[in-house]
Amino acid sequence: MLEALVWAEKPSSLTELAGICGLSKSNAHRLLRTLEDCHYVRQDPVSKAYEPTLRVWELGVRALRRVDLRTIAADHLRRLAEVTGESVHLSILDDHEVLYIDKVESTHAVRAYIGIGDRAPAYCTATGKAMLAFTPSHTVEEATRTMKRFTPLTPVDHVKLDADLEHIRAQGYSVTGGEWQAGVLGIAAPIRSADGATVGGVGIAGPEPRMRHADFDKQVAAVLATAAAISKSLGLLRAETAARPDRDPRSRSAPAASARRAALT
Repeated sequence: MLEALVWAEKPSSLTELAGICGLSKSNAHRLLRTLEDCHYVRQDPVSKAYEPTLRVWELGVRALRRVDLRTIAADHLRRLAEVTGESVHLSILDDHEVLYIDKVESTHAVRAYIGIGDRAPAYCTATGKAMLAFTPSHTVEEATRTMKRFTPLTPVDHVKLDADLEHIRAQGYSVTGGEWQAGVLGIAAPIRSADGATVGGVGIAGPEPRMRHADFDKQVAAVLATAAAISKSLGLLRAETAARPDRDPRSRSAPAASARRAALT
């Protein structure tokens, strides 16, 4: 039930939620009342539709903190830096911004520099766009409510950004050139959980001329392989879901739905 509420792009009715979860309306209503009592769900007094509260988000943040993403990703980041020769960054979305939580510096004298703990807009950075492309639409809306121009190439048009994110979803990775920092090119991919949720992003960045003259396909392949390897190391991702968009609760198997119904009777 919580998954159905969280993945819904708008408040949902009792009938919709019961259908998604494969439950009778009475059982669905009982679950929703319990979630309301625990302050995980609120019901709109006018429309009677249900939506999750920020308490659900708080739980997710607490759970994520228990998983030391930096420690698990460290070896993978070092290998990516060795293969590509460029600076490597590990990021998460925090308050709708990119937060850089780890990095491995390039050995080149001229390199892209971002510090651990630095923040950046999600809509014009490689890891930011890679994560936004695989998050629910309301997260994208919050992250792009105000779009500031940093360079002549910064996307400040929602139609253009939506097209960019659709392209990223189709190919599984993002490429940005000079959108946030002039002359810097970045390649990034999302780190995904087993059910398709985006929990972070990993990418490389460097001077655009050098990156353009490198074996670009090899760089992309290395970033994608690293994102998949980190996800697998976290124990959150099955290989077959690595490139899929966020999974809708409707995609659950019939046996799983039957098991949940049996548990409620």
